[in-house]
Order: sequence, then structure tokens, then C-alpha cells
Amino acid sequence: MAVYTALAMDGLRLILPENGEPLGSRVLTGLIDLAESAIGRLHQLRQKDRRTAAAVVGRLRGTGRGVSSTKLIGELERAHPLELAYPFEGSDRVGGAVWIARDLVGGNSTTSVAKLCWDSRALDLPMHVHDHSDRFIIVLKGRGFFHVTDESAEEFTGKHVRSVPARERDVFLFTRGTVHTFSTDAEPMVLLSCQLPFLPFDDPRQYRLPKVRWTAKACRDSDQPSVACDPAWSVLAERPPTNAVEGAASSELEGKGAALDALRHVL
Repeated sequence: MAVYTALAMDGLRLILPENGEPLGSRVLTGLIDLAESAIGRLHQLRQKDRRTAAAVVGRLRGTGRGVSSTKLIGELERAHPLELAYPFEGSDRVGGAVWIARDLVGGNSTTSVAKLCWDSRALDLPMHVHDHSDRFIIVLKGRGFFHVTDESAEEFTGKHVRSVPARERDVFLFTRGTVHTFSTDAEPMVLLSCQLPFLPFDDPRQYRLPKVRWTAKACRDSDQPSVACDPAWSVLAERPPTNAVEGAASSELEGKGAALDALRHVL
């Protein structure tokens, strides 16, 4: 499995067009533009270095007072209500429906946005792969888990699965060919899945299963549960050390960190 590393992709914002359309329709357009920009950036990075991550996780957050991504998505749902259909990809505990962008806001984009609702204890959706489309997925509500592996569908053994908590406003971005699934435990979860390009749910090219079947219900992941800080930190202010005291404090903390690393190695 790949180690946790940080990948910089700044400047990705939800920008609503000023085109006179209702707010909900503008949110859909902005969401699709955001998803296409993000996946385009990831593909560019992978072209430079093919070892670059195929699946990443980030966070959607407002950048000022009065800004709420949840309220904006609510406007989309009010403008274009959906009726969920069960089962989704073979799971009776997952339902889905889709906003077809070209039908609702026009334009030439082949990207559309699906709303996926996961009941609690939705543990039966197996690891699968989308060969023909990429994904930009926002956790709109609730909490669950994202399960992913470095292995291809052809090489998948089920022995190297990483499980990552999925929380409200988390964003999961991954390229076509990534073997993955989601699950929930005690709480339900709602996802917004931008699919680039969108294929109808009943299209046989939508997804496929590896030969080895892995579900969160039947299998354990390979990571040990822990509490940790995300590896990527955003710099909010910059200045040099102001005096010798601050420099001494930094050296002291670095020494303590090195000592803890050495102790972990011994243990």
C-alpha cells in the first residue's frame, strides 16, 4: 500500500456563473466545473509522474462568513428534486439518482452528478472499479468509510485494502481504474458523486467487479485504527523566527520528535 503523502492542488473553488439561471442550476454548473478542474489537475500530475496518487482525499470548506456549501447544495436539491432508486450497484441499502447536466443546464459537458444515499449498516457493496469514468465525490451528510487499494482489478487480492473515514464535507477524488467502495456503520451517509463522464446506471460499462470479492461486512481492512492529523497542512501565515528563544524551542521539539521516532523503532 502507498504511504500517506500530501499532494498540493490549490485554487479549486466552487464558482457560480452569473448567467441569470436559478441558483440551484448555477450550483450544478459550478459543481461540474469544480469536478472537471480537479480531475484534470490530477491527470496532469499523473502524466508528469505515473507514481502519483490515483485516489486522494481533501476537504470542502467555506472561505468566509456566510458561505455554506451545504446550503448551496440544498438549493440544487430544491431546484431539481430527485427520486432515489434502490438497489444501487447491487446493494439494497444504497439508493441513487442523477442530475443529468446537459438536460438541466445545457452545454456540452458529459459530466453529471449523482446523489447516493447509504443507509446505516450498508456493508454489502463490494469493491469495484469504473473503467470508463473518473470520480469527484463529496460527503454531503453523515459518516462512513471509503475503502481503496493500490491493486488493479486484475491483480486485486483483497489483502491490501485501506479504509479511510468519510465525514461531512470530505472530498474523494480518484481516476478510472481505481478499485474502491464505500460503507457505513451506525450512521447513514449521503454522497454527491460527480461522474466524468456519466454513464447510465444500467449501462454494463458503469462498473465491474474484480474476481476476488471484498465487502466491508465480510473482510477486515489492512490498516490498524488510529487517531492522527492529516498529512497536508495549509500555511496560513509566514514569518521568520523572531528571536533566539523561538529558535531554541523549535530545536528542543525537533529533538523530542527524533527521540519518539527512535523509541517507536525499538518498540
